Amino acid sequence: MNVPVEETVGTMAELVREGKVKHLGLSEVTADELRAAHAVHPIAAVQSEWSLFSRDIEARVVPAARDVGAALVAYSPLGRGFLTGAVTGTDGLTADDFRHQQPRFRGENARANAALLEPVRTVAEAHGATLGQIALAWAQQRAEVHGLPVVPIPGTRKPARVEENAAATRIALTQDQLALLDPIAGKVAGDRYADMAFTSAGRE
Repeated sequence: MNVPVEETVGTMAELVREGKVKHLGLSEVTADELRAAHAVHPIAAVQSEWSLFSRDIEARVVPAARDVGAALVAYSPLGRGFLTGAVTGTDGLTADDFRHQQPRFRGENARANAALLEPVRTVAEAHGATLGQIALAWAQQRAEVHGLPVVPIPGTRKPARVEENAAATRIALTQDQLALLDPIAGKVAGDRYADMAFTSAGRE
């Protein structure tokens, strides 16, 4: 059953009024859904995938978030590990790893996408940084271009990776380096998910 976003947010707004919830956020909404939701109750944050590999939200969702004053919570800013260079295919993944089902990690798509990491390596070498740090630094600086707060949420299981990711905030990419990285998303082979219907990209 499809429930209008206005109805869902209206119900959530009751929780705010009751003091049970402080702010409301939405995940993978379209620009139109975000604006409709915000008309019912202020939306503090929008969670969407955003990375050097996935930039479809920049066309409409990001401007809508800026217009309503919502922050962007960018999930998978490391492309589910692909942008770190550590996982550029399904070889070596456990049988239950969800990346087996993701088009970007399979077959020819994976091989084509691995080649796209070369400019990331070039920039990383210039900064004495890891590929992942460059991907996170790009996300932060891209947010400045769009004029909205962005909180990347890279997943990790190791404390050392948390420290590595945090250090990315100290990297300042030059305009030439940004220009080298920016074309990557337009060359990525394969969708984010096998079924994109539930994402904002699949519903815009």
